[in-house]
Amino acid sequence: MPKFKRYDVASLLGLTPIARASDADVWSLLLTPTVKSLLGKIVSVRGPNLVETVQGFFPGDEVTNLNDHRLYGGQAGFIRFPYINTMYCTEYGALVIKRDAVKIKVIAWHGDVDRGRAQLIYKTALRDRKFDGSLRANDTALLDYPFDDGKLNPPLPWGRGLELSIYGFLPGSRITDVYGDSGYENFIANPFTLVDNPQLFLQYFDMAWRANRAPGQVAAPIPDVSKLIIVSLETIAKKYGYDYLENCPSHYHVAMWGSAVGYRYTFQREALALKDLTLALGHLKARGVKLNRVQESWVVVLQSLPLQHIPEHLRLGGPVWPQNNIDQQNLWMNKPLNERAAKMLPEPLLLPT
Repeated sequence: MPKFKRYDVASLLGLTPIARASDADVWSLLLTPTVKSLLGKIVSVRGPNLVETVQGFFPGDEVTNLNDHRLYGGQAGFIRFPYINTMYCTEYGALVIKRDAVKIKVIAWHGDVDRGRAQLIYKTALRDRKFDGSLRANDTALLDYPFDDGKLNPPLPWGRGLELSIYGFLPGSRITDVYGDSGYENFIANPFTLVDNPQLFLQYFDMAWRANRAPGQVAAPIPDVSKLIIVSLETIAKKYGYDYLENCPSHYHVAMWGSAVGYRYTFQREALALKDLTLALGHLKARGVKLNRVQESWVVVLQSLPLQHIPEHLRLGGPVWPQNNIDQQNLWMNKPLNERAAKMLPEPLLLPT
């Protein structure tokens, strides 16, 4: 009898545990009561469809092709690995669940998606980081940003990590709905895009400061998402055998929220940067500058401006937020989901050189 090789076919083909999460898991664990009430009851279902194009069910439902793959003789508009697309039409909108071998992405829409009268109100996703640090990471069509840089986005050296992302805003509350100012909304969405235009940056910054609107907060948040979703994400991650939940907080206040619910900085560079920022903010407040958490987050963003454009009373003296939400420089945080995971990663790591 010849000696045949034994190997894990599913693993070699890239299938990961999160791919087994069911739509029932999504409905019961990944949607909060408020999100469900905004959607209403499910009335019909489209799919599941196996999709190999960038186009989805309707405009706004597209996916990405970050590695610019061309198929069928060099045609654009296709993706390397197909994904499954399912849409649950509800009383007040639609719930779209997209999944491939490494990621499950859940998007809730409020309004009529077929007539282009719907708003994206909720989005959460879980992604296996198995291929991070290589171009294979970008082959999933469900990514919004690339993760191929092996020096900036290496997977954890032990165990299995699952990246989470969360977005949730009440319908009709976007800045453009209230003020009609798309420039201001774009600034709030990512203020780092305007650091090379200090005058316009400071104009919008002053508006946000007076409104007590946090960076990234383009609309009113859904109130129960931040309170309930983390526990649910941990439940589903544990159910499918993951050792760590991971995230990349976009701003200082998000990192502080993550820290408060048990997340730790993955790499030493970011851990030191956050320590320096927190100490500098403490010194600022000790000098009599009153800041709430939203304002703290804006002060941190301000430090990315050229020094001469930072208001003197809000200068931190050197520390800068280590993630600009534009390139692949990310601030990774992780939360161990079992005792062994905590022991295997007791301290922040050095980034690869």
